[in-house]
Amino acid sequence: MANAGLLNEKNLPVSTLLICILLSIFLIFSSENEKIQSFRVYTTDKFSFLYQPFNWIDNQSFLMKRVEVLASENLKLNLENQILSSNELENKRLREFLDFKAKRDYNFIGSDVISKGTNSNLNAFLINQGSNSGVKKNDPVLSSKGVVGKIIAVSDNHSSVQLISDGNFRLSVKIVPSESEGIMRWRSNQICEIFEVKKTAKVNIGDIVLTSNLSSYFPPDLPVGKVISIHDKSDSFNKIVRLELYADLSTINQLFIIVDTDGE
Repeated sequence: MANAGLLNEKNLPVSTLLICILLSIFLIFSSENEKIQSFRVYTTDKFSFLYQPFNWIDNQSFLMKRVEVLASENLKLNLENQILSSNELENKRLREFLDFKAKRDYNFIGSDVISKGTNSNLNAFLINQGSNSGVKKNDPVLSSKGVVGKIIAVSDNHSSVQLISDGNFRLSVKIVPSESEGIMRWRSNQICEIFEVKKTAKVNIGDIVLTSNLSSYFPPDLPVGKVISIHDKSDSFNKIVRLELYADLSTINQLFIIVDTDGE
């Protein structure tokens, strides 16, 4: 106890001195005296370098928060832009389809593609319309651009669409304006070939390809594609015509079924 008291007595002058210094600093910086204010400004200016690390840290913290806010706003704007682009594309497709429908007196049923893929060596889409909506086997299927395929299987609320890209798909078509006819089948990459076209037929690149009157299930004059090349066969009376499809099968999400058409 004696030692503790002695230690306190020894530290007392130091403690008193520190208290006096702190009190003096407080009085100096709280005084409104002109000289004191000048001294305060001078002191602050001389020791301003001590504040720089703290200011730098504060600035970095502010910038990081600002970057986070800007990144969040940028992500939100990107998402909104994607939604607007998607809506614009969908509206464009619907306008094209409505314009197509206005020119033809057919009964259409709209549907969404809910599954894409190859099943049992058959290129097919699964759509969300079936017999409850009036869909039947062999009904023609189109996009807003042109022919896509036909219905090959139907349940109450779903149907399977055989695509033009299936190796077994065949379609009777005609080439306008020559009215030359032939049988179309898939080749690759949106390209199809028309066989049994007479070598004497006047076919030119850019001619339009439509469904013909000889098709069993498709009504005539549905858009299919346009001619991109013509190949004569030296050992045949026919030539092969290649066309590019109007419908891009890789980007289709909405389809339209023509119902109640005449056919076998």
